Formats: sequence, C-alpha cells, structure tokens
Amino acid sequence: GLRELRDQELFSGTHGSNRNYVIGDFFGDMESGMFTLFQILTLESWCMGIVRPIMYHAPWTLLVFVPYIVFNTVAVLNVVTGIFVDQIMAASKADGDHMLKVREQQVMQQLGELRDWFKQGDADGDGTLTYEEFKELLEVEKFKVFFLRMGMDAHEALALFRTVDTDDSGSADIEEFLFGVMRVRSG
Repeated sequence: GLRELRDQELFSGTHGSNRNYVIGDFFGDMESGMFTLFQILTLESWCMGIVRPIMYHAPWTLLVFVPYIVFNTVAVLNVVTGIFVDQIMAASKADGDHMLKVREQQVMQQLGELRDWFKQGDADGDGTLTYEEFKELLEVEKFKVFFLRMGMDAHEALALFRTVDTDDSGSADIEEFLFGVMRVRSG
C-alpha cells in the first residue's frame, strides 16, 4: 500500500533527475493528502494531474479513486436533492395553507350572502323562511346565480330547502337553513 511506497524513492516526489507528480507530492503529509482528495472530489485535473501519475507507480490505486469519486458524487447529489425536496415541501405546505384560508374565506362570504338572502326572503319578518317565500326568492335572478355558483340549479335548491326543513314544518329558521346548506355542500 501507501506505507510500502513511503520508503521508496517514488514517494519523495522525484524520479531520476526529473520531478514527477508522484505519491509523495499528493499524499506526503495530512494537509497535502486532504487537499488532494478535495481536488479529486471537485474533479479539478484529477485524472491527468493526479490519478494517472500515481497509477504509473501504483496501478491498484484506481480501485480507490473511482469508488471515492462515485461515492462522494452521489452523496453531494443526495444533499442537493434533499435541499430541493425540502424547499418544494415547504412551498407546497404554504400553498396548501393558503388554499385552505382562501376556501374558508369563500365559505364565510357565502354564508354572509346566504344570511342576507334569507333576511330579504323573509317577507313577514318572523325570522323563518317558508317554502313559498323560498320559491319566490328563487324568482330573483341574482339568487339563482348565487345557487348556481354553489353548484345547484333552482330545482336542486328547492330540494335542498326540503332537506333543510328537518322538522317538516314547511319553514326553516336562519340557523337551520345555514347549517343545512353547509351540511349538503360539504357532502
């Protein structure tokens, strides 16, 4: 291994009269070894500048360098992928929270509109809406459009009123009406 090469002339960084890039130049001490591994990891002249000269003297080192590069490349890609996934999950959660908030605001707005329509349709002012008053209210185009936005036509709205009238009195108070509409809408 590298310890065996330590005692050889090759490890000293010289070979004959020419100075060559050999093992001693890259792994002679801790600092140069760490820098060499970093240089290999960043793929900065790793092949021609480091690995080939070392392989000239110790061919088996290829079995060390290639798995080192593959392992560290996969590790770095996993970290980068993890960062992207984390950011996407955070954005998705924020988007989901925003959508819930928007949906809640829409429901509250619809309840307010429904309350206003109920009061407008309560012709006798007794705090209840009769089936007949509801039918008359459905003659108003804006009220029909309101129910269409909720996904119901006039016939479905009349059927809804019958469903909301749980005590079969032919009328519904505002709480009974709002609760019934929201219960039917939520499925």
